[in-house]
Amino acid sequence: MIKLTTTTNTKTRKTLLALCSLAALMATPDAAAVKYSINSNWNFQLDGVDNQWQTIDLPHTWNALDAMDDTPGYYRGKGTYKKNFRLDKATEGKRLFLCFEGANQETSVTLNGHEVGNHIGGYTAFNFDITPYVRYDGDNTLVVSVDNKHNPAIPPLSADFTFFGGIYRDVYLQSEEPVHISIGDYGSNGVYVTPLCSNASEGTVNVEVLVDNFTDNVAEVEYRHKIIDPKGREVAAWKDKAKIKAGQKQQSLKSQAKVRNLDLWSPETPKLYQLRTEIVDAKSGKILDSQTEQFGFRWFSFDPEKGFFLNGKRMKLVGVNRHQDYPQMGYAASDEHQIRDMQLIKDMGGNFLRVSHYPQDPLVLQMCDRLGIMTSVEIPIVNAVTETEEFLQNSLEMQREMIKQNYNHPSVIIWAYMNEVMLVPPYRRDDERYKPYCQEVNRQAKAIDSLTRQMDPNRYTMLPFNNDMRAYDDSDLYDVPMIVGWNMYPGWYSGNCADLEVFLNEYHSKHPNRPTIMSEYGADCDTRLHSDAPERFDYTIEYSDIYHEHYLNALKELDYLAGGAIWNLVEFHSEGRGNAVPHMNLKGIVTKDRKPKNVYYLYKANFSDEPFVKFASSDWTNRAGILDEMDTYNQQVKIYSNATAAEVTLNGNSLGNVTFDEGTATITVPLTQGVNRLVATASNGTTDQLDINFEGVPTTLGKDFASMSILLGSNRSFTDPKTGVCWIPEKPYEKGSWGYVGGERAYVRNWAGNLPASDIDVLGTDNDPMFQTCRKGLESFRADVPDGNYAVYLYWADLTKEKYERLAYNLGNDVIHEESEDKFGVSVNGTPLMESLDVRAEVGRQRPLVVRTDVEVTDGKGLSVDFTPIKGQTNLHAIRIVKL
Repeated sequence: MIKLTTTTNTKTRKTLLALCSLAALMATPDAAAVKYSINSNWNFQLDGVDNQWQTIDLPHTWNALDAMDDTPGYYRGKGTYKKNFRLDKATEGKRLFLCFEGANQETSVTLNGHEVGNHIGGYTAFNFDITPYVRYDGDNTLVVSVDNKHNPAIPPLSADFTFFGGIYRDVYLQSEEPVHISIGDYGSNGVYVTPLCSNASEGTVNVEVLVDNFTDNVAEVEYRHKIIDPKGREVAAWKDKAKIKAGQKQQSLKSQAKVRNLDLWSPETPKLYQLRTEIVDAKSGKILDSQTEQFGFRWFSFDPEKGFFLNGKRMKLVGVNRHQDYPQMGYAASDEHQIRDMQLIKDMGGNFLRVSHYPQDPLVLQMCDRLGIMTSVEIPIVNAVTETEEFLQNSLEMQREMIKQNYNHPSVIIWAYMNEVMLVPPYRRDDERYKPYCQEVNRQAKAIDSLTRQMDPNRYTMLPFNNDMRAYDDSDLYDVPMIVGWNMYPGWYSGNCADLEVFLNEYHSKHPNRPTIMSEYGADCDTRLHSDAPERFDYTIEYSDIYHEHYLNALKELDYLAGGAIWNLVEFHSEGRGNAVPHMNLKGIVTKDRKPKNVYYLYKANFSDEPFVKFASSDWTNRAGILDEMDTYNQQVKIYSNATAAEVTLNGNSLGNVTFDEGTATITVPLTQGVNRLVATASNGTTDQLDINFEGVPTTLGKDFASMSILLGSNRSFTDPKTGVCWIPEKPYEKGSWGYVGGERAYVRNWAGNLPASDIDVLGTDNDPMFQTCRKGLESFRADVPDGNYAVYLYWADLTKEKYERLAYNLGNDVIHEESEDKFGVSVNGTPLMESLDVRAEVGRQRPLVVRTDVEVTDGKGLSVDFTPIKGQTNLHAIRIVKL
């Protein structure tokens, strides 16, 4: 067993955030330091793109909109920010610092025409001493240049997320007495707290304070510490004296104290202590600086056979990964947004967050400390490395900043780096340069891991691998980190879900002494898509449910697996993706606007103690289906709860009781035309209600027929949230009914076989799934409607691209390009509508073509849309028929 008997602690800012009230940041009452945000009223322009200055507030990114438009790519280059500000005379004689929480990714700062400093890296904090350059007799002009262009010396090189540029986190001015607690140690707060314990009886707190002296004289100081327990009681206090040399930076003052009868930090009881530190002038007694840090007592270990232990108790790490972007905001999210996401994890019953793939807003770990969510934090080396010393040194600098800035958080248990670093090596395995590349990857990994263990011997290191055992044998990485993380996608990107256990068991048999975490797993799904016959890569909610039910069971059953982190908490921006929603990765268990999907409630039912019951797909309020001879549509409805049983009623009539197995129950509901009200009353006293507005499509089209909306070549249902129109899967024609005649479902080919839907971005529409399936070679679509007037809508798209690019993170599921030239005639009830339709010639590639025609049906002949091939194959993507 690899065991760590040390606990670590939380860090707060010099100015504490009142999280409960979301109050503004303010200096602690007795602190000599003053820190305040300067986020308002900046001027901004994109260099060489738009010469017009615009007024903006921070946080800000220039990619908030272009990362989601129909133009491939997004702006990666330089933007310039300017701000004028005045300084209060009261700060004269003090040291002034400009503090950035994050700017992506290369930042240069000038003040009043003087170069202040530069920073490399988009995800960690940094600050500059601006004292020599400030004015007190007028405006100060601050110019900040930020550049997010690709730079081979700076990670990340590539990744399955959008690299939003700009000053996307808060910026502060901070004033300090000339003698103060240093903030110059890699952007940290300058106070490091290491609490050590192996039981609840007694712990030791080691404290290191770094002090700067910007005067020309030796500073004689007294440094005072006191520890306040979670109940607000002082449990330790001590002090000592020191002399700080003139001009000394970051002089280390170390001390320790004992604390007895500990309140331990855990997910169930996230008890936080406070260390209050004062730097006092020994002669005058004046407080020169003060700071409060939060920390927690806990000890933990990872065992390669038995998993994870916290405070001597075995538990599974169950949680999520998280990206930091929001719709129309990109990275430039508010404090409230950060807090909301962490609360979503806690409410789900999660106890673990992999902060991927980069350090995030300081509030994230502050909230994890308070909520009891254990974390892994990593630097943004993703997919590959550059074989240069400059790249390695930039990576090491990022690791130093990450560890120093987050050292005191009790929630942090793992430092990670190099996510899937062998996913896209620049050389093929048979290339003579492949082996040297693998050796360089190993060299860089060892350097980062060694640095990490040296800086923090009390936490674990982790490398997250993609599921290619051979690649990590080639690079000899298995024995470098303390923990191996596996990013697992069998059943989504390849094979089937059962391959998960086969892979993990094989790995564990080969490396039985290495602790293991499932660091990623997930399946894309669009809440607008549903299926009674779900398939891999169909993007339906139902397939995602199947996938997660299997993975959840494996997570519980595999004892050696320390835990798992779902990929991802939220749907997030990935500009190069197609999918059912282009430019987004849809694996989130909540939508991009933070609405929980089914699997969120699956995990809540299994891991949350808060009583609840919830109908699955509760946002799917408009539904359609084919009515049977009883004018009903029997639909399987899933329910989630941490209760044992529930009674379900439909429009006030009991459908009986269901029992929950692994938090899930299913009941058959006979839906009828109109509103169907479902109510579940669980044995734990909770209830849930779901109103389904159901549109029944009859098999036999009588006088009551109103409309139908059909997706050709598809098993999927699609609901347009803007119009409420529900599209249902195709069926073959039968006399007296409706459906397609002839042809075959158009599958999309990749190296592994056939996929049920295209992932091509259909430009100019938000309803891509309506166009991403089709039936090819069909002869006609017939509907034996009664006599009357009808509007017929026909939907096409040319699902080919001018240029295809392989996406590494698709793991080989990129579509094989199949060029085709299809021309065909279309007629309605024998009348030619289009004699020679060429969709590509009509509207171009990747664009929708929608044609409406009005038809009068007479003499009981019904409606027939017929297709005549001219070149290639006939095809149709969707059809809608509406009685006028």
